[in-house]
Amino acid sequence: MESTNHGEGPVAASKRRYIPLSDVLPPLETLVVAIEGSVDPDGVCCLSIPNRVLGDWANNREKNTSFVALANEYIVDEAITLNPEAARLEDLLYRKSLGVVSKVRAARGVNRKNALLRSTTITILNGETISAADLQSELNEVTYMNEEADAFIEGLQEEVQDLKDALSEAQDSQNNPGGKIDAVSNRHARRKIQEVSEHANKALEFLSTYGLVAESLKVHTTSGKTFYIPFSDDAASENEDTVDLRVLYILDRYGVSDAFYHELAMLFSELPRSRAVKKARTDLNHTMQLTRIPGHEGAYRSFERSLCEQLSTMIAQDATSFQPNQKIKVRISGDGAKFSRTSSFVLLSYAILMPVGRYLSGIGNHTIAVVKGAEDYDTISTAFAATFQEIDGLQQLGFVAVNGFMLTMLGLNAANSIYACPKCTVHRDCRWDVSKPESYYSTTMARTLVTLRRAFASHGRTAAVHQGSVNRPLTAIPVDHMMIDELHLFLRIFDVMLRNLIKMSEPHTQQLVAYIRSCGVSFNIWECESSDGKVEWTSLTGEAKKKVLKLLPSKMKDIPLPNAFLDDVVQLWKDFEVLYNLLSSETPPPNAADDLHLKAKRWIQLFLRIKSDGHQKKFVTPYFHVMVYHVPDAIRQYGNIKQFSCQGVEKHNDDSKRNYFSSNRWDAPAEIMLAEHRLELLQQYAREKRHYTKHAPAYWHEGGMQETRSQMRETLKY
Repeated sequence: MESTNHGEGPVAASKRRYIPLSDVLPPLETLVVAIEGSVDPDGVCCLSIPNRVLGDWANNREKNTSFVALANEYIVDEAITLNPEAARLEDLLYRKSLGVVSKVRAARGVNRKNALLRSTTITILNGETISAADLQSELNEVTYMNEEADAFIEGLQEEVQDLKDALSEAQDSQNNPGGKIDAVSNRHARRKIQEVSEHANKALEFLSTYGLVAESLKVHTTSGKTFYIPFSDDAASENEDTVDLRVLYILDRYGVSDAFYHELAMLFSELPRSRAVKKARTDLNHTMQLTRIPGHEGAYRSFERSLCEQLSTMIAQDATSFQPNQKIKVRISGDGAKFSRTSSFVLLSYAILMPVGRYLSGIGNHTIAVVKGAEDYDTISTAFAATFQEIDGLQQLGFVAVNGFMLTMLGLNAANSIYACPKCTVHRDCRWDVSKPESYYSTTMARTLVTLRRAFASHGRTAAVHQGSVNRPLTAIPVDHMMIDELHLFLRIFDVMLRNLIKMSEPHTQQLVAYIRSCGVSFNIWECESSDGKVEWTSLTGEAKKKVLKLLPSKMKDIPLPNAFLDDVVQLWKDFEVLYNLLSSETPPPNAADDLHLKAKRWIQLFLRIKSDGHQKKFVTPYFHVMVYHVPDAIRQYGNIKQFSCQGVEKHNDDSKRNYFSSNRWDAPAEIMLAEHRLELLQQYAREKRHYTKHAPAYWHEGGMQETRSQMRETLKY
């Protein structure tokens, strides 16, 4: 029995076979959603959905697919169409499908099979189906959209074909049918460049998608020749007729001739044409109104108009420097300049004495009149008469100071006359006398316009009566507004000191030359061929003289000078440096005027104490006297006299000289003023120079630079 039972067990088990549900259930694709009648009065019909279909929807439905859309696919013969916007129906289908999945998972064996074979009935309410009319309307709309899409596609195909044809034609036309540019004539080359321009313009049309516009193309030939190719006729015209104002500024700033620029523009086609430069220059010239000076080769412009233009520019740059009802200080300067061996000019200019006026530089001085001729009373009085009349009218409104040919402006005699001081009537033989109180020459002996006119009326009598007034004053500007130029005062006194030092160093002048050169300046002394024993020496610039004044006194101990007054000479040079630093300071100390007066008196006394040729009383010039008695008074009245320096005037003269040589010289005065006017208008285009720090003081200030230049000259000899 046991063996039989053991044997029958495995046999019975082997007869029992597991049949998968997929083999028992009908295929999923054969199942449909049937439509049945509804017992609900609000219902349209009922859907009988197989549970197996609902389970499949719950497990395999795509994320963005609705249950209503799935039901529409399974409805028999598409008898009805469910409304995709029926929210109740969507939610009901969702819950029913999840319920089927839960029941099937909980059932086993036959129960699971039966659960899958059953169906779930869902009632469809009014509004949850789409009518036939709506379906027909939707179908018509889709049909219309399809027709429009077909027409659009057909149009695109035609455009694509046109583009293919155009591309093929463009490729054929871009090939160069003739010779290369280097191998054809200039006229033929210009035509080829035009063709290249058209092809390049088309090829670079894609730049517009980046918000870019191509203006020109720069190409080189195999031989190295450069061509500037504009992409359109407008670009070519703009390149030829439009001038970058920076180019115009550089041409005027450095005096580049028209002939040179024309040759340069012919080599580099990207540069504006020379005719365009001339036109732009002419347009700028028309913004300035010039008037010819009758009877002279000269020109002038309105001082009032120019002053208003400059003030407007300054206010625009820095309005905080100007206060309401503020009087504007203006310096009128006149100076004669020899531009060439045969051409001399007299220039009248002005500068606004304000912090932003840059009156110590050339660009801070503005020419208002230029005349070709000598710097004498007749020329100045006739040529500048209209300008002086305008100045007299404006000086009532503000502060006007005048320096430069001061004696001529006041109608006085030459600087070597008996009464040569422009501020007082001191006699030539009394200039050395510094025993008088400071106010002595500024009160009882002071010059005024009234005394000058009265003295001129008595002209023809003795010099003691007219006191140097040989002409009528040219302007109505008060004498106390006629200012001393600290630069010329320094230069003239330095010349006297240097002349005396050269005389004292004879016959060892070459040693003196060596020591002066060691100060970092170029200097030499030579004997004139025309006269016996007379020597001449290099005319030093203002900066060179300041350098010598600072460095030479410490080296004078080694110069072979007479021991009797060597210490006094050294002290004389050192004290004059102290005096000049004091009178040229822009911010002098509160007691600067009194200190300057006392130190200047002692300095003249030291000058006269040296018993050497050149230190006698007759060599005390008007500049000595002015430094002692009139400069201190000017410092008290105006704060400093540095603002009246002609340093900027001298630089301005250098600029005018450059403008003269860059002009055609047919009308040199007008060309000088027009070139300056253009530079004023174009000043904003000036390049800002990089800052340079001098790290080797010995090279710049102690003769190192001069030694380097000497070595270069010696090298060039070979």
